[in-house]
Amino acid sequence: MKYTPKPYEELFFTDDFLFSKIMRDEGIAKGVVENLLGIKIKKVDFLSSQYSIGELYAGKGIRLDAYLEDSGKVIDIEMQSVVQMDEGLRMRYYQSIIDIEHLNRGERYRNLKESYVVFICLNDPFGDGKAVYNFATKEVDGERILNDRIHKVIYNASGFEKAKEPKVRAFLKFVKERAATDLLTRKIQEAVDTCKYHQKWRAEYMLWEDQVTEWKEEAREIGKAQGLKEGLSKGIAEGRTETLIETAKKMIKKCIDLNTISECTGLSLEEVNRLKEEND
Repeated sequence: MKYTPKPYEELFFTDDFLFSKIMRDEGIAKGVVENLLGIKIKKVDFLSSQYSIGELYAGKGIRLDAYLEDSGKVIDIEMQSVVQMDEGLRMRYYQSIIDIEHLNRGERYRNLKESYVVFICLNDPFGDGKAVYNFATKEVDGERILNDRIHKVIYNASGFEKAKEPKVRAFLKFVKERAATDLLTRKIQEAVDTCKYHQKWRAEYMLWEDQVTEWKEEAREIGKAQGLKEGLSKGIAEGRTETLIETAKKMIKKCIDLNTISECTGLSLEEVNRLKEEND
């Protein structure tokens, strides 16, 4: 099947490209944080889209969808349009790298800011039907909570009706059903509509999608060249070649999302992660 990119006009807030762009709006970013987490952001000292945290020694670098800081907090918000099997491990790694980035040599641990890692999922990652999964570091055989100032929260948009807080329910409903029902979601919808006329973003998106299309077609032709007649996915799965792996490496160097690389090449996400780690 030929790879067909989603037209720019069809992008929504839940698409990674548009989500990261819209979350550059300080008012929207603050509104999302305050409505979801119930905390006040006094002043955003640093706000960025697709914020890159560099590699530590030989470590794996990460790119964050939306990252905010105020005087005492750091908040990372990630849009997860596809349910992964490793949300916990992703959160663990994001949190560890954020902490290392903020604690300079010689500083005391008490200087670490309160940290929030937030995943917004279109579907339920655990299947329990909850709208919100809130995690804290807790004593195994007791009720004591470890005061590590770490909060990990996963929102399930498909369970929006079960959200107790009206603002959370309205936001998750917007994410899942695209229904703007309050001030914040109407502001986000307006930003989505306005983005359709943003020529620079359109050009950026077209360039990115052109690259993905080119690599997808390259992988498809490789599958054909192998003489495997069962189709692209089976051809790639059964006919692993050095050329295909090189294609994946090129995409990694271009900082293409690993899930996209997996989709384009037919390599499993684990294989793509391994190639990323080998090339870091």
